[in-house]
Amino acid sequence: MKIGLIASSGGHFSELLSLNSLWSQFKHFWVSFPSCDTKVLLKKQIFYHGYFPTNRNVVNFFRNFILAIRVLSKEKPAVLISTGAGICVPFFILGKLFFVKTIYIESMARIHRLSLTGKLVYLFSDVFIVQWPQLAASYKKAVYKGQVI
Repeated sequence: MKIGLIASSGGHFSELLSLNSLWSQFKHFWVSFPSCDTKVLLKKQIFYHGYFPTNRNVVNFFRNFILAIRVLSKEKPAVLISTGAGICVPFFILGKLFFVKTIYIESMARIHRLSLTGKLVYLFSDVFIVQWPQLAASYKKAVYKGQVI
């Protein structure tokens, strides 16, 4: 089984990296932004560079959409996992078309409402994990299991 790990650099990347017990035993690849943290920590990993900024940037959405087509066609993952943010939206949309299972983990900072990315990928997620019970109560599909890190 191969897993695609998709996250913006910074906190989203750190959160997904900290969940290494979930993905490290499987073949995997990363999609993130080429920042100081990702360049160093993913030096020996398969790493695809996304286009930034993503939120409300139509041009980069389509650039990342094309990237997603290329990466998903080449890597053929069974599962995509993301902690956000906008970089995962085109991957999750196309993931559904490629019959790839998708798991989204909403940020721990989101207590009462979903993030913009959470709202966008909610329909495209096979598993939608939230880290607060009040958030799970508001969204039928959301799964609460406590904090992930």
